Amino acid sequence: QRRFVDRKDKLTPKNVSELHTLLSEVMVRNRRSTVGLQFTRRWARTDRVVLTTQERALYDDVTRFVRLHLRSAGAKGGIARMALIALQMAMGSSSKAAASTLQNMAENDKLAAADREALTQLADQARRLSDHSKVDRLLQLLDEYPDKLVLFTQFRATQELLHRRLTEARHEVAVFHGGLSRLEKEAAVERFRGPARLLLATEAGSEGRNLQFAHAVCNFDLPWNPMKIEQRIGRLSRIGQTHDVHVFNLVAADTVEAAVLHLLEAKLNMFELVIGEIDMILGNLEEEREFQEVVADLWAECNDQDDFARRMEELGNRLLAAKDAYVEQRTHDDKLFGDRFAPEA
Repeated sequence: QRRFVDRKDKLTPKNVSELHTLLSEVMVRNRRSTVGLQFTRRWARTDRVVLTTQERALYDDVTRFVRLHLRSAGAKGGIARMALIALQMAMGSSSKAAASTLQNMAENDKLAAADREALTQLADQARRLSDHSKVDRLLQLLDEYPDKLVLFTQFRATQELLHRRLTEARHEVAVFHGGLSRLEKEAAVERFRGPARLLLATEAGSEGRNLQFAHAVCNFDLPWNPMKIEQRIGRLSRIGQTHDVHVFNLVAADTVEAAVLHLLEAKLNMFELVIGEIDMILGNLEEEREFQEVVADLWAECNDQDDFARRMEELGNRLLAAKDAYVEQRTHDDKLFGDRFAPEA
């Protein structure tokens, strides 16, 4: 420290040449600029879909149930926290996903009778709902964007709904989910590479697949964890992609997903970040909980929509500070290392 750190500014090195000589014995630093690696641009567009009266009524009814029980999650005979969060996420996807999730929860005989009855009634309400505003908007989007597209959803029930509606609209669709065998998954990818215009995938499709022969991804529903969103986009926006990548986000207006997406767009410009940067920024958040847990807590604790918006704004300011800290760290690294320590050709 005496030899290499400026006493007036702890972030400024001194005796830099000697420091570089020592570091060169133990460090190899790979950088995109050193190897000439450039990622193509991402172009993001968000469509906020207004729910019908019946869709809004179901969303509000389920939301009241989830928020009430989240506050007492963990109590004996209560509903598990993760199940409640999954239910709220299902509501952001489709009424079919919500109906399936509600029915599965209602069949848990360890729950109080009143909770089982409430869940059964909500499941019936969801099953009766025939409106699917987000699906209708998706079909319009596919008319506007004619190329190959990867369509992500978190829920098999939503995937089945989309498959039926897309097939009825005469779209060529390949289906990919975790229940397929390895050979079936490979066949789905090859079909998408060939005649199928659309790959309809669950989260299993965001893991370890190279889909850079396509140039567009649509998030039909959104995880509350930005790393999972990044993993989806990373199937296309990756080394080997030669085209700009279009990212379409479909969210129902005035929902938790809409608030999360606004946060990620307004504070982080998430879709303009390069691979790996979102991970570094979240690491600076100094939060032991997963990001979706932070969001769930804020949402459960709020009194109304305005209170939730205020709490999300505060979280957004913390994210912005974490991003600024990352930029400062990157600037410091560049000042300290520059273009040195590149591997020998």
